[in-house]
Amino acid sequence: MGKIKNSKRDFFKSLRNLFFTYFLSQLLLTKQTKAKKNKPRVVVIGAGFGGAGCISYLSKFSKILDLYVFDKHSSIQTGPFSNLVIGDIFTPQDITFKPKFSSNVEFYDKSVKFIQSEKKKIVFSDNQSFSYDILILSPGIGFKSKNIEGYSDGNIYLTPHCWDGEKNLADFKKRLNDLENNSKVLISAPDYPYRCPPAPYERASMIAYYLKKKKLNFTITILDSKDSFTKKENFFSEWKKNYNNSITWISRKEGGKVLSIKNKEVLTEKGLKFSGDIINIIPDQKASNIIHQSELINDDWCTVNPINFELRGHKDIYVLGDSIDAGDMPKSGFSANSQAQALSMNLINMLLQKKYTDPVFLNTCYSFSTNDRAFSITAWYRLNGSKDRIVSLGSKESQLLASDLERIDESKEAFGWYKNITKMMYG
Repeated sequence: MGKIKNSKRDFFKSLRNLFFTYFLSQLLLTKQTKAKKNKPRVVVIGAGFGGAGCISYLSKFSKILDLYVFDKHSSIQTGPFSNLVIGDIFTPQDITFKPKFSSNVEFYDKSVKFIQSEKKKIVFSDNQSFSYDILILSPGIGFKSKNIEGYSDGNIYLTPHCWDGEKNLADFKKRLNDLENNSKVLISAPDYPYRCPPAPYERASMIAYYLKKKKLNFTITILDSKDSFTKKENFFSEWKKNYNNSITWISRKEGGKVLSIKNKEVLTEKGLKFSGDIINIIPDQKASNIIHQSELINDDWCTVNPINFELRGHKDIYVLGDSIDAGDMPKSGFSANSQAQALSMNLINMLLQKKYTDPVFLNTCYSFSTNDRAFSITAWYRLNGSKDRIVSLGSKESQLLASDLERIDESKEAFGWYKNITKMMYG
């Protein structure tokens, strides 16, 4: 465990030093540059981990750009750590932030309806419009709601998926709190790619933690659209240690892929039927709806230039985070923030007429099994030889036989990371 933590810490320190070296050199060059009379109007849509990461960097360069931010919410509820609200470890208020951006950043809570890329305008739900010179999109994730027959957001037999930062955790918590002894919980995990690969299994852990604390007997069945998942052995070990045989995982080849839902029963592609007092279907995913509605892409995901994250076929539009095909990088808050640093750095390079910097990336994903036990996987990334794809340099996962103290230490590390990154982004 010590080697894993040291490797992660050393790489993160090197990456941070590299980032700040470039940041300081760009800032110094900017101070030596005359302020532009006609500064480019940079518009950021989405103030999650990707968008807010861009804002925290770009706001230091107001001498050469004007920065505007639009999000449909005035307060941001984070996807990371939302499972801990389900486990009653955090409150909704603990993961909700009212951004305190720099005074040179103009922030508006407005919902975007459409992007007119040919006119460089965004159109809001009230039909007002706003022009841009450079557009940065970090709008989160979209969902394939038609892949499972009978699935819809309005289905009264389904708990909300709570996968999009919307404020429906209260409904989920109410249904969970209403469960009685010997209740059955079903979770349908999506196929790759999707936001936060280990999150469905962390959710099972948090539901189990909550119900165990209430001294209820229960079963949780995870019906999976895949035959494996990240950190699987660590999850299995933690489930056995903390919840005995209460959590069962059924892979796709064993009949886990859900085809349809009717009332309180689901049917899988192998003809298996399961009933549940709570049915939590996490749908398959795609790029955010605003990207599809604006006809910016024809496929599920945005293809970007991984050097600067410019959207293929659309000059001056940049996309990062969950909506892009990021090669080997998973979709996570940590990944989006790492991409934000690279995008922002090379956007400033472009405005200063400097060469692009080949980016390097880091992702760490923490998962909780109880209130004070966590484990992680960390991976490092760079561009491939042709500089058109992000590829992995390797990864490190928490040891399967980690001690109780090591699990507790990782939970403290996870809490510290969340506190620091949200403070950096939202003030």
